[in-house]
Amino acid sequence: MWSSNTALCWSLSLISLVHAKIDRQDVVSRFNIVRSILIDNETTPLQVGNGNFAFNVDNTGMQTFLPFNTLSSWAWHNDSLPANGEMPSDYKGLMRETYGREVFYDIPDPKLKQATQWLIANPNRVNLGRIGLRFKGVTLSKSLITKPKQELELWNGVITSKFKVDGKDVKIITQGDFETDAVAFSIESDLVSTGDLQVELDFPYPPIHTTTYKYEVFAGVYNFPLNHTTTLVQDGVDRTSGHVRHNMQELEYFTNLRWPKETPLRLSRNEPPNSTAISAHRYTLSSLSNTSSITFTAHFSHDQRVPSFPAKIQEKNVKDWNQYWKEGGFVDLTASSNPNATELQRRVIKSQYHVRVNSAAKGQSPQESGLMNNGWYGKFHMEMLIWHNAHWATWGKQKYFNDIFPELYETLLPSSLARAKSMGWEGARWPKMTELETGVSSPGDINALLLWQQPHPMYLAQLAYQAHPTRETLQSWDKVLTATANYMASYPGLNNKTGKYDLGPPSYGVTENTPPNSTRNLAYEIAYWRWGLDAAIDWKRKLQQPVPDKWVHVASNLALPPQVDGLYAVYEGLNSTWWNETKLTGDPRSLIMLQGILPDTPAVDSAIALRTADKVWDIWGDARIRGWGRPVLAINSARIGNPKRAIYHLTAYDYWKFDDAGFAIRGGDGGTPPPFMPGNAGFLLAIAYCAVGWQRYDGDAPPGFPQGEGWVVKHEGLMKAL
Repeated sequence: MWSSNTALCWSLSLISLVHAKIDRQDVVSRFNIVRSILIDNETTPLQVGNGNFAFNVDNTGMQTFLPFNTLSSWAWHNDSLPANGEMPSDYKGLMRETYGREVFYDIPDPKLKQATQWLIANPNRVNLGRIGLRFKGVTLSKSLITKPKQELELWNGVITSKFKVDGKDVKIITQGDFETDAVAFSIESDLVSTGDLQVELDFPYPPIHTTTYKYEVFAGVYNFPLNHTTTLVQDGVDRTSGHVRHNMQELEYFTNLRWPKETPLRLSRNEPPNSTAISAHRYTLSSLSNTSSITFTAHFSHDQRVPSFPAKIQEKNVKDWNQYWKEGGFVDLTASSNPNATELQRRVIKSQYHVRVNSAAKGQSPQESGLMNNGWYGKFHMEMLIWHNAHWATWGKQKYFNDIFPELYETLLPSSLARAKSMGWEGARWPKMTELETGVSSPGDINALLLWQQPHPMYLAQLAYQAHPTRETLQSWDKVLTATANYMASYPGLNNKTGKYDLGPPSYGVTENTPPNSTRNLAYEIAYWRWGLDAAIDWKRKLQQPVPDKWVHVASNLALPPQVDGLYAVYEGLNSTWWNETKLTGDPRSLIMLQGILPDTPAVDSAIALRTADKVWDIWGDARIRGWGRPVLAINSARIGNPKRAIYHLTAYDYWKFDDAGFAIRGGDGGTPPPFMPGNAGFLLAIAYCAVGWQRYDGDAPPGFPQGEGWVVKHEGLMKAL
């Protein structure tokens, strides 16, 4: 760890900066996103939104020549049932022997392929609609757009898009709303007054979600016009609002439009009802005055309502974004002379914008691609909850954390209790890939056997308690933690040979690359299991409630993480040759998580974990690190007292790519289109670790920034990690 002299040197060199007031607006505004070329369908769109809702735009500030998505946390749809007559209710899973008995897991059934796929893909997230420009009676073509310049002003959350159409200037301002699923537009052009430029709305329909649609950059298709209906409820004439009802079987919602009385608009349907044309559900919003502007709000909701005027949303949006940037934590690296500092600062600032738009839902965690596109059919992954959401706590933005937890777990608790009971265990067995409407764990070989999401409630509850160490916090999490610990004490199997409790087989670990039917006692998982049970025991004691004897007995008698030649091994039964097995060493991140994201636990020997981390450094090459590998490597390096290695992982820009908009790219063989939101959120978590440390770190120096390399780290409002 750090010596006192090292800490003193850092303290003396940084004390005036660390405690100086940061000009946050100046730092944020340096990194506004500017685009001056027309993007293509492989470019991430810019966004406005609020965590529950996002509107994704091309260079026009709308969805004109690229049909980007309008996504929400509430709009879900079920495909029609399998055409071959298989019923999802026929699916029971497949049996795997577990501790000497038969247990049915949610593994794909080869005899029910279509029913299994239906369960994997449903429900799926819906694209609420496309809003773009119409020029001279047809959708505005990309070929007619010249001289684009688009800027996302991060401090105010405003996208300004300027370009020419037919040689005439067009300016569009796009803003979201923090309170509702609404977006406000202001369009200025002489082409409006001539009637040549109008607004176009179109409503797609979800396809049947085979594996072809596992990832949808553009969610929904337009070639099933008779599968759904849209209805013009009010056209807006003599009013300041218009409405379109969209009915897709069990899902019905409204697009509610609002505009100022001074610039009246009219909403009209382009095709007659029951049209079979691709444009069957297309509408036009046109000006009824001779002015050169169109200003309106588009609001999406289950019910028909009159939304706020655009001016109100525009004014409130700026205030809300300003407040977001002012509250909680901040890191300023702009005084650094290190050549990597500017890019690192860019990633910090833009990641903070993107998590607010994509990862701040009410009672829900984001899917891996946020509210930009549909990866994994729009479902979120329970094992990624910490990587998506722990940064809210360490960045002092606890209210966003509290908006999600423990409500998410409370929603999934009934189905998780039922899942554990049906499999013969007590407590709540949390799903892997899921959504909140059904709570079903989507069938999958990995989904069924993954373990490391089970202790997450303990970790997240500890973050909540650290921010607010009150009895109220203890009570709010108690039901969830009790159900979780009951399962964690019930699930392990007693090994009669060793007298210890084992995890698996069958099991899959963090890296999903071990043989599941023979994998026993994954190192990270069994250490995390011990820490989680100990945390639950401590929770009960803080509440002055009785601690179940079974929790204490199982926790103290769990097998220890396996070792080979004085180093930790991924799972039990390996020998010294495993370091030559490329399938395992291609991603050994679980071993560095033993002394990193995992807080201190009696299950982990810090000296062995340190030697193991050094071995991982030797064999895990840069080209193979992907996803959230870099953040966990940086966290581990900071915790073992190696800031030089920590900052290396955060600044390995040739390998860890963030695009021009600041979205993290997963890389590797994931197959998922950008963005990769755990990359952005995990990056922020790692920055907080490296800047202020963790609970047992008592140094004054930022533990993840090496001295003597030109780093000047100013920070305020951050909280230590666990």
